[in-house]
Amino acid sequence: MKHYPTYLQSLGLLLILLLCSIISMLIVIPFFSHESAIGLSLIYSLSLCLALGFGLFIRRQYQFPVKRFSVVPVLIASVSLVGIHLLLDPVTSLVPPSELFNKMLLETVKQPEPYFFMIVIAAPVLEELFFRGIILDGFLKNYNPKYAILASAFLFAVIHGNLPQGIGAFLSGILIGWVYWKTGSVVAGIIIHLINNLVSFVSIMLTPEAELFMSMRDSIGNPLNYWLLVVGSGLIALTGIGVLAKYYFTMADAVETLQEESMHQPKD
Repeated sequence: MKHYPTYLQSLGLLLILLLCSIISMLIVIPFFSHESAIGLSLIYSLSLCLALGFGLFIRRQYQFPVKRFSVVPVLIASVSLVGIHLLLDPVTSLVPPSELFNKMLLETVKQPEPYFFMIVIAAPVLEELFFRGIILDGFLKNYNPKYAILASAFLFAVIHGNLPQGIGAFLSGILIGWVYWKTGSVVAGIIIHLINNLVSFVSIMLTPEAELFMSMRDSIGNPLNYWLLVVGSGLIALTGIGVLAKYYFTMADAVETLQEESMHQPKD
C-alpha cells in the first residue's frame, strides 16, 4: 500500500488519538476540571488537533481535498442525515442513556457556550478532517470505495464509545463518506456534520428541562404522532438519498469522466 493510512495503520492512528487525549488531559486539568464544560471542550479539541498533527506528519502530506462542489446535494444530504437519526429513534431508545450522557445534556443547557463550540464548531471541523480528510482519504486510495467508506464509518462509530450514538455515527459516516468520495471535498462533509450537530444542539436547548431526560416517544406522548414522525423522517431520508444517487452524483461522475477523456484526447 502506497498511501497512508491502511486499515492497520488507522488502528495505530486511533491509538495516537487516545494518547493525545491523555496528553490533553494532563495539559488542561491543572487549569480546568475535566468535568467542567470548558475543560471538556478544551481536552476534546486539543486531543483531536494533536492527533491531526501526528496524522499529517506521518503521511507527509499537509493539504486536504477541497474541490469545488454544488451546495444543493450537500443540503439534501444534510436533511437526509437528520431524517436518518429520527428514523433510528425506535432502535436507539431501547438502550437507556448513561449517567455521563445525561449529565452532559444538563450541562449543555446550563453552560451552552462551551458545548456549542465543542458540538457545533470543533466536532464537525476536527472530526471530518481526521476521519474523512486523513483516514478515508487514505482508504479510498488503497481500497475499493465501498469497503473504504464502510471501514471508516465503523471507526467513526467506535470512537463515540456507546451503542446509541455509535449506530447513528456509523450511518452518518457512510453518508458523509459517500458525499466526500463523490465531491472530493472535506468541506462538504464539514457542512453536513455541522448542520446535523446544530439541529441536535438547538433541539436540546429548546427542550424543557423537565423533559430533557425523556425519550422522544415519551416527550411526544401520542404514539400515532410519534410513528408518523419516524416514518416520515425515514421517507424523507430515503428520498433525499435517492435524489442524490440518481441526479447529482451520477451527473458529477459523468462530467468528471468527460473531463478526464478530453484530457487524454490527442490535440491537432
